[in-house]
Amino acid sequence: MLIVCTSNNYAQYQDDYSYLFKVIERKQQKNVQKYCPNSILAKTSKATIYYHTNAVDPKKPNLVLLHGMGLDAKTNWSKQIKTFTKNFNVFIPDLIYFGKSTSDTSNFSVEFQAQQIHEAVCQHFGNTAKLNIVGFSYGGLTAAIFNYLYSFKINKLVIADGPVKFFTEAMADSIASRNKVPKFTNVIVPETNDQLKVTFKLSVSKQIHVPNFLKKKIIRFFFLKYKKYRHAQMNYLLNNKEFYNTCNYSLDKTNTLLIWGEKDGVIPISVGYQLNQQFPKTTKLLVFKKAKHDAHFRNAKQFNKIITLFLN
Repeated sequence: MLIVCTSNNYAQYQDDYSYLFKVIERKQQKNVQKYCPNSILAKTSKATIYYHTNAVDPKKPNLVLLHGMGLDAKTNWSKQIKTFTKNFNVFIPDLIYFGKSTSDTSNFSVEFQAQQIHEAVCQHFGNTAKLNIVGFSYGGLTAAIFNYLYSFKINKLVIADGPVKFFTEAMADSIASRNKVPKFTNVIVPETNDQLKVTFKLSVSKQIHVPNFLKKKIIRFFFLKYKKYRHAQMNYLLNNKEFYNTCNYSLDKTNTLLIWGEKDGVIPISVGYQLNQQFPKTTKLLVFKKAKHDAHFRNAKQFNKIITLFLN
């Protein structure tokens, strides 16, 4: 079931942001609507998937973009939307429990994400459509699981800074310990100004001064409101670490581009190197020397060009 969101019914989904964040929200929404004029709610078997898309052109390849834990789809891919809509039929969903994608199941597995997004993609492109998948961070893991479940539908895969296979509990604990935060979850969902400072230090390559009062607002509006969902998702990954660390994600079957920031402090580049070494025939690793967990922002033009050439 598809429900097209118009300007009249979009307002009911607006978050209760302060004025500053409402301005940011409107700017991002305007950007995505310029290039992806269709914002759609797709009813799947166990979820509601909200996604952005442009008009389907049978001459263009299909591209699914899966965002990371820190942002919703329109914000995460704000620097990619213009370029990718020129070359692809894009499908840009909010992952479940992010943005406006919801479920009443309380299923926090990555497999559930991939299965429900797959249903929405099939509604949109058709059951037999070939797909290209690009995933960043947690979206990179979701993309890898998507490939594991539906590799027969995947043309090419891009994983950018994703915690796939070789990102371990010990690695997460080490990152938390070195940066003096209680748990790795506090890097993903900072609850104090000091924790947010660590999040920025590990993930953002161009540091900017953020006053303390604004840090508190960022924490409140972008992290704490989704805290219970992020903790549930992180706990699921921890409790099922054996599967996620041993699964091969069908990467031996799919032509895959791995993209990493060399200075990534969230998902270290060693994960990318190990993936490339494990699957040398099907993967290529591209490293952005000065980037951290933000190559798609810091190096957006190169990032977009490389992915467009790879997928075409």
